[in-house]
Amino acid sequence: MVDTITIEGTYKGLRVKLKKTAMRNTIYILIILIIVSCQQSRHSDNPNIIVRAKLMRSYDSVYFHQDTLKHKTFDVKISIINKTGKPVSFCMMSSSWFDNFIINNDYMQFVSGTINHNFPVTKHLNMNDSLVFNASIERNNHTMYENVETTKFGFIFIDSSRCRVLDISFDSIIGDRSLHDKIIWSNPLYLNQRK
Repeated sequence: MVDTITIEGTYKGLRVKLKKTAMRNTIYILIILIIVSCQQSRHSDNPNIIVRAKLMRSYDSVYFHQDTLKHKTFDVKISIINKTGKPVSFCMMSSSWFDNFIINNDYMQFVSGTINHNFPVTKHLNMNDSLVFNASIERNNHTMYENVETTKFGFIFIDSSRCRVLDISFDSIIGDRSLHDKIIWSNPLYLNQRK
């Protein structure tokens, strides 16, 4: 009878020891997974995105605004290109996509067309894919900083993980510059020199 108790006690001790080892291994695996996922999310915060701007044409628009009848208008093509080694996702408005862009000077502004069914959407770009927007911008002749020679478009990158319906609203992120994840600037266009 003594042998039976000793074997049974040793068996229970072995089971407890195996459970502790399995628990420790599970904790190690969870820690490794957390570290790997944090590394991946850190890389998605700094995507390698290029913004390219190309002047398509320039012309005069005639309408009365701010004591001026004739306005210089430019049609530009703006491309967002993913040069990251993996897909990238970000938030934009479905119709007023230009809300995700700022212009580096105060004398150019986007000309907005008809906006229907405007709501935040998640855009996905695979590796080396691009998203192209055709825009019209116009020159305002009554500004303070007309000495800025270039026009650049800054793409306000908002990671798609921040566009949840129950979280902070898209309007709050766009409106509060401190909440912008990153602004990616385009190449310069020299529109101020065009007559």
